[in-house]
Amino acid sequence: MYAQCPSERPTSAALPDKPALLRLSGVGFAYHPGADVLEAVSGELHAGQLCILIGPNAAGKSTLLRLMLGLLRPAAGRVLLAGRDVAELTPGRRAAWVGYVPQGTQVPFAFTVRQVVEMGRHALVRDDRRVHWALRCCDLLAQQHRIFTELSAGQQQRVLLARGLAQVGSPDAGPAPDATDGEGTGRILLLDEPTSAMDLRHTHETMHVLRTQATRGLAVLAVLHDLNLAARYADRIWLLHEGRLLEDAPWPRVLEPRVLEPVYGVKLTAHRSEAGGRPLFSAELTDTLRDEAGPR
Repeated sequence: MYAQCPSERPTSAALPDKPALLRLSGVGFAYHPGADVLEAVSGELHAGQLCILIGPNAAGKSTLLRLMLGLLRPAAGRVLLAGRDVAELTPGRRAAWVGYVPQGTQVPFAFTVRQVVEMGRHALVRDDRRVHWALRCCDLLAQQHRIFTELSAGQQQRVLLARGLAQVGSPDAGPAPDATDGEGTGRILLLDEPTSAMDLRHTHETMHVLRTQATRGLAVLAVLHDLNLAARYADRIWLLHEGRLLEDAPWPRVLEPRVLEPVYGVKLTAHRSEAGGRPLFSAELTDTLRDEAGPR
């Protein structure tokens, strides 16, 4: 099992009077003229929250993450990081505030697991204690000297998570070197389908790590396709559909069949758990889709 990370406090959403760490204001984007990928997207990320971004394929989720990272510039609107345009910040400044965990990555040389995790500190000061902590949190100490490309896809995802945590995680290890608040908070972790290749145990242990980091002051946003995983762990849900952010709200408001069915095109039944009332969804094809799919 994952080594125990710093103890988790009870879940608490960010207070509404706290300013957002990252704000999207009317963001639009198109890779080609006349073919909008995102349109008028507005939303906020707050410290202390685990926000889950959901939506069908091709809704624009990965593009939205790249805009939030400053890797793309919006055609309309602004992406503000602590009140400043994220695309105008230097790479080192962005690295001090925002960590990113992609779905996967190509590592062309024979880097070890530890060396890949250390890359999370590339634009920052070296911090061996934080690297060791990240390896421990992601159950990778025993694999730290193995070659990254020799690992399974699920293990590689854990290495990428550890790299992101080494960059911005563990507020108790000290503030981000280039952060202005000096409190060790005010940092953001963005993740694009971080558990897509993981087995069941590592999936939930990864979500527990993200939950713990959110309760310790990080603003965490993770793209997920698994509605039940989102329902179990989210504080807040962003629902993206056809390039528009339909919802940016606490999970009880969004995780309802009446909200999700028009977006996903399936019939959903929510089974309420006794612990916390969080839903567990089962899905069925609509009659139209079932007829088009043919006999089973």
